[in-house]
Amino acid sequence: MPLTPIHGLAVMFLYFKNKRSVDPLALFASATIIDLEPLYFTLLGEPFDHRIWHGYALALTVYPLLISLVVYLVERFLEKKLWSTYNVLRLKPAKVRYSLLTIYACCLIGGLSHIFFDMFTHEVMPYVVYPLVFGNPFFLGQASGIVELLVIVLALYSVYCWSRDWKP
Repeated sequence: MPLTPIHGLAVMFLYFKNKRSVDPLALFASATIIDLEPLYFTLLGEPFDHRIWHGYALALTVYPLLISLVVYLVERFLEKKLWSTYNVLRLKPAKVRYSLLTIYACCLIGGLSHIFFDMFTHEVMPYVVYPLVFGNPFFLGQASGIVELLVIVLALYSVYCWSRDWKP
C-alpha cells in the first residue's frame, strides 16, 4: 500500500508536463485527501479499511465536486499565499487560479488514480465497484507489489520532473 503523499506524487508529473492546463493543488489534494476516510474510521477505533469513498461510484460523482469546490475557493481567496507556497516549493506555476472545469478535471483524475492504484493493493475495499459487486475483485494478493512499485516509479518520475524545474 503506497503512502498517501506518494499517491499525490504519482500523478504530479502531469502538472510538470503541462503547467498551463493542470492545477497542482487540485491534482495533489484529490489524490491524497481521500485517505482521510480510513484515518477517520481508525480514530473511531474501527479497522483500517477503505470504505464508501474508496469506490468509483463516489469518486466519479460527489468526491470531485466537493474537492473542486474547496480548491476553487482556496484559489480565489488565498491566491497570494498560494503563489508564495508554490514559490517555496519551487513549482514555478504558470498561474494559480484555474477555471472550475480545469479544477474539476484534475480532481477527477486525482481521485480516480487513487482508487485505481488502491484497488489492486487493498483486499478490503468492499465498495470499489459497488453496486455492481460488493467486495474487491481486483485485489492482486502478493502481485500487488508490482502496482506499488509502479506508483513509486511514477512518484520518482514526478520528483525528477520537479527537480528539473529547480535549476535557474
